[in-house]
Amino acid sequence: MRFHRARRHQTSRLCYCPAIHAIVRAAIVCTIPISTTGCFFSERSFPLQPGEAIRADTPVNLPAAKWLVHAHEKLKYLLPYHQDPAMLTGELSDPSGRPVDLVARYTLKPDRLESMFDNFLGLSYSAQVTGPDAGDTPAPPWPGFIDVWAPIDARLKLAGRLGMARGPDGKIVPADCIVLLPGLCGGNNVIRQRDLATSLLASGLHVLAVEMRGQGQTAVRYPDVPCTWGIFESGDLLLVSDWLEAKPNVRRTGLIGFSWGGTNALLTAWNEGRPQNHPSIAPKLADALPKIPRGRRYQAGVIVFSPILNLESLIEILAKPQSCLIHPVRAGLQKTIRNWKTRRGFPKPNGTLHDVIRCKELNYEGSHEDNLQFVRLLPYKGKPAGNKFADVRMPMLIVHTADDPIVPVQTVANLAAALKNPNVATIVLPTGGHIGFASYAKNWFYSMILSFFDPNKGPKSKPAYGQ
Repeated sequence: MRFHRARRHQTSRLCYCPAIHAIVRAAIVCTIPISTTGCFFSERSFPLQPGEAIRADTPVNLPAAKWLVHAHEKLKYLLPYHQDPAMLTGELSDPSGRPVDLVARYTLKPDRLESMFDNFLGLSYSAQVTGPDAGDTPAPPWPGFIDVWAPIDARLKLAGRLGMARGPDGKIVPADCIVLLPGLCGGNNVIRQRDLATSLLASGLHVLAVEMRGQGQTAVRYPDVPCTWGIFESGDLLLVSDWLEAKPNVRRTGLIGFSWGGTNALLTAWNEGRPQNHPSIAPKLADALPKIPRGRRYQAGVIVFSPILNLESLIEILAKPQSCLIHPVRAGLQKTIRNWKTRRGFPKPNGTLHDVIRCKELNYEGSHEDNLQFVRLLPYKGKPAGNKFADVRMPMLIVHTADDPIVPVQTVANLAAALKNPNVATIVLPTGGHIGFASYAKNWFYSMILSFFDPNKGPKSKPAYGQ
């Protein structure tokens, strides 16, 4: 389906009627982000078929930012036609170093990105990769995968699905292992996780799809171990890498995260290389963090799709009940959070995020601000983020879209303009909604991932800025 030529004219061909508009808004409440019926707003499967992925023939030993320039040139023909091209890291700031105004560049209406009349493509692409809330139901079996428990400490193991790549003789072959993270309150019972995991496995990579604290079967087995926004999760993922690399035939580890999982991946990449006395870690919080041995992890690289870069802004937005008619996406998020809190035993479950952390180690006086300081990725209302991306030591690629109805695209330009680390690359696509990359451009999506994790032609890490 190629709607892209007509995108800017689709609204003008519709006769605007407030009553119809209200009905349509009410209708998409049932489809965004949780959809089970319909064509454009139903969860669908987007597996990789043989011959659909292209490995970009790029120069070797390039850091991520330079690698992306070459890889995009090789792969951009796989993107459906759109009159607005994708923008790469160096294009997201002007010659003086200021962020480009992406709202003007893509002629966006930020307050209308939840409207089907103004953002039909973004909403439909998002819905097609977002499954219904399956609660704590285990995912059906995946071909080639087994259920495993990754050890974290004496009181916690993380549930996961592990697939080991095999040769024609059926024996496990040496390969990198890619760790997959789900989105907000999610687990492995989303078709997107299965499709990506099985596709990477078929392409010769080992794969672990993991369910974090408070998610999926990890939450079922350990109901008293809460979600912590990434504070403990980022350390958990470093230990997951150690566990995997101790296995025979696992060479390196890589990491892929979607939405909230993308935020956890970003924090993990920072946590992997940060100095012990980083200004983002308050003294009391530092005492509460587990002592994880220093070492290199996820050297195959990190890719994040639609990460929540503005967590504090989202917390502020969701602090108030959102209208299904005016803000259906936000209302859908609140419903997801409320259902998750109900399963986790919150006494008065609601759709807010500010009270998600219930970990006693992180609930001392003044802890809320310390917690926010740890997870802050961009400055917020005059509060610094601590320049976390300067500490990233492995190749990293951040993929976003202009019409994301949850994470404002301008945050990506603000981030890119401040980057001085060659290991971090960003790309903004003109459409695709929130994490809807497989539904928008499946062949590009898989080709970019496999090219990035190519052990020979993928990006290579360079000394991080300031190290």
